[in-house]
Amino acid sequence: MLRVGIVDCDSSHCIEFARRLNQAGVDRDQFVDGARIEAVWCGESLMAPERIPGFRAELQQLEIPFVAEPTDLIGNVDVVLVLSLCGAAHLERARPFLEAGLPTFVDKPFTCSLADAQAIASLAADHNTLCFSSSGLRFSQEVVDFRSSPTWGDLHGLITYGPAKRADKNPGLFHYGIHCVELLIELLGPDCESVSAISNDGAEVVTGRWADGRLGTVRGSRTGSTAYGFAAFCENGVASGPVSTRFAYRNLLQAIVRSVETGTPAVPLESSLAVVRFITAALKSEQLGGAPVTLADLT
Repeated sequence: MLRVGIVDCDSSHCIEFARRLNQAGVDRDQFVDGARIEAVWCGESLMAPERIPGFRAELQQLEIPFVAEPTDLIGNVDVVLVLSLCGAAHLERARPFLEAGLPTFVDKPFTCSLADAQAIASLAADHNTLCFSSSGLRFSQEVVDFRSSPTWGDLHGLITYGPAKRADKNPGLFHYGIHCVELLIELLGPDCESVSAISNDGAEVVTGRWADGRLGTVRGSRTGSTAYGFAAFCENGVASGPVSTRFAYRNLLQAIVRSVETGTPAVPLESSLAVVRFITAALKSEQLGGAPVTLADLT
């Protein structure tokens, strides 16, 4: 049984993950075996400090102990989940655990800058420590089923869609739009070469060109229906439809457990770096009035 520690409690993921791993307060089909939350550091918040007391109370109901400092987790858990709502906090939150060689999951957004993302990747490499990041949408059941099906043949292009509400400290698609970008990179791969973006108050549309010529588009909505979904343009047909989040947390947590057990991250860090590059380029393109931005030129 893996011992799991949580860092930061300003996101609902702290309680949703704890319920599934500690098998309490959710349906049995949400239970995740092989790991258990053993300790939590509630932390501080750059975005939503008012949420911490409520989530702390819910975790207390699950009888999970709290620690005074994040580093108190080192030596007492086998894996750490960094769940800070704000991506700008993730480098400093993850640093002590990666330096200690403790497997670390970093919640979405991985970071909100390419420099921070590269720094986390370097820390993981320098200390030979497992680290990965992911939106649960990569593991939603519809996406898992699509990827495992031989029916569709080669994937030639993709549109993903969903909510894209913005927040100051998670700029652009780093907030809710992160899920659609993660799904795009999950299915098309990390080799996006250029991005162009247009945006208004109600929505944004970001299109990337991949190294092999394929095109992938994110349509993020801020008005009307903001359901998740995708349309995959394949050799043998078009696979399209909504994406449910019902099993996304369960499947993601199962992937975290497998990653720690096998030593192989379910999502390679290169994929998470590609997400950060894509969103950074989209923000720059938006500032340039929709002009294409080459990802290799980003610094």
